[in-house]
Amino acid sequence: MIYEFEAVLLALDPALHTSGAALLVPDYGPMDRLSSTFSGEYVLHEFGRVETQNERERYINTLLELAEELKLPPVIVAETWDPPRNKHRRNPANGEVEYVPDQKWSFKTVLGIGEGWGRWSAEIETANEYRREEGLGPDIVLERVLPNEWRDVVFGTKRPKDSASLKAVAQRYFEGVFGYQAIADVAEAACIGLYGLRSKTVFDAVLAYELPSAKKRRSKRAS
Repeated sequence: MIYEFEAVLLALDPALHTSGAALLVPDYGPMDRLSSTFSGEYVLHEFGRVETQNERERYINTLLELAEELKLPPVIVAETWDPPRNKHRRNPANGEVEYVPDQKWSFKTVLGIGEGWGRWSAEIETANEYRREEGLGPDIVLERVLPNEWRDVVFGTKRPKDSASLKAVAQRYFEGVFGYQAIADVAEAACIGLYGLRSKTVFDAVLAYELPSAKKRRSKRAS
């Protein structure tokens, strides 16, 4: 299901050194927001690989500038990760139960994932603090989503399971929807954004988001 709402949406596929990013804005056709009706569709404003902290800051600032220009809520939808799937199994040699840690979650992997998202989180919190100080409205709407959760919604449940095939699916899907070619991380970021447009959590948060202009109008009515 696609929920019809208007927002500026930054979608992220975060990693330690590089991230995929895609900025989606409502499609108002050839006109601007004040003279055209929202079609229910979104278009890509910008997309690319993010490799430096300056680029992370720029993407967050662009999100907020577009949101202010269009008078719409700023939204970030970013991938998070499945918790470790540790197992207990019985050793056939001696019958003892052994603890088997998830091989995908080495210390280096956990450290890298935490550090990678931490770089984005720092920019988001800095932006939110500035917004609070300046009275620019509520914090940025933020949703984290698990890989299989967004893939189920965007690709459906009948899809490849291995990482390489899933990345190829994202690239084909991205090209089919937006008409561009992109590296896998960027294509997956855009697909995460498409998930956000179908997320009831994001829909509810956007409906509850109150722009400063709405507060002013309500204050005038109350007085």
